[in-house]
Amino acid sequence: MDLTRVDALPLFSDLNAGLVELLSSLSAEEWRRPTVHRDRDVKDLASHLLDTALRRLALQRDGWSASGPESFDWDGLVTFIQRTNREWMDATRRLSPRILVDLIRRTDEELLELLGSLPPLGRAIFPVAWAGEAESANWFDVAREYTERWHHQQQIRDAVGRPGCSEARFRRPVIATFARGLPHAYRDVDVSPGTAVAVEVDGDRWTLVRGEARWALAPSDRVEATVALSGDDAWRLWTKGLSADDARTRARTSGPEALIAPAFSFVAIMA
Repeated sequence: MDLTRVDALPLFSDLNAGLVELLSSLSAEEWRRPTVHRDRDVKDLASHLLDTALRRLALQRDGWSASGPESFDWDGLVTFIQRTNREWMDATRRLSPRILVDLIRRTDEELLELLGSLPPLGRAIFPVAWAGEAESANWFDVAREYTERWHHQQQIRDAVGRPGCSEARFRRPVIATFARGLPHAYRDVDVSPGTAVAVEVDGDRWTLVRGEARWALAPSDRVEATVALSGDDAWRLWTKGLSADDARTRARTSGPEALIAPAFSFVAIMA
């Protein structure tokens, strides 16, 4: 699989348009439908997407910084993110769906303008923490933003039974971005250098090779284990929308359990 950067930026406009079209078509009952998230309905997820865009615009474009987490380790970041997410969703329950859609439409346009202004190889304002990075390039952060907006839209579509934006052109960049985090998922697997694992999703293949100190995505002539997933199962599994046990029943695997398990415990979101 090509390991050059994922260019998700050209897809944002169509993805955003699909979200606005979807939300504009929902009935009052559909706005209240439960989602895969235990404590979030459709309106909560739509509000969350608005929040992530507004927060980025406020901080990255306007230089407005609110209070941050007490701790910047993984647990501290997750606690902070989940708390602020909940505060926002609770507050915006007083907004009507019409107001929410209008705000999303306008904010997504401004967000796309901001993301398009960033030099792809420049230092991102946010590192992609689930990939184990303390510093990331803008292209990776932008691709991560795309995965966030895509997978939450799909969760809304699942909740209301509306297909869309699931074609390969939309989904492949999501999987390709998530795959950059697989070496971090294998960080605690201590095997001899040169050991390789292949992860296959809808015909695309990523090979993880153990180096002297860490795992990395790299070519290899021989692999000791293989995990093959459908694209639909992969994105759901890696965003906690599908359990590891259920994913395993539909996946094809071969090789030692120690080399298979991390692909099913990997999470490409801050949760």
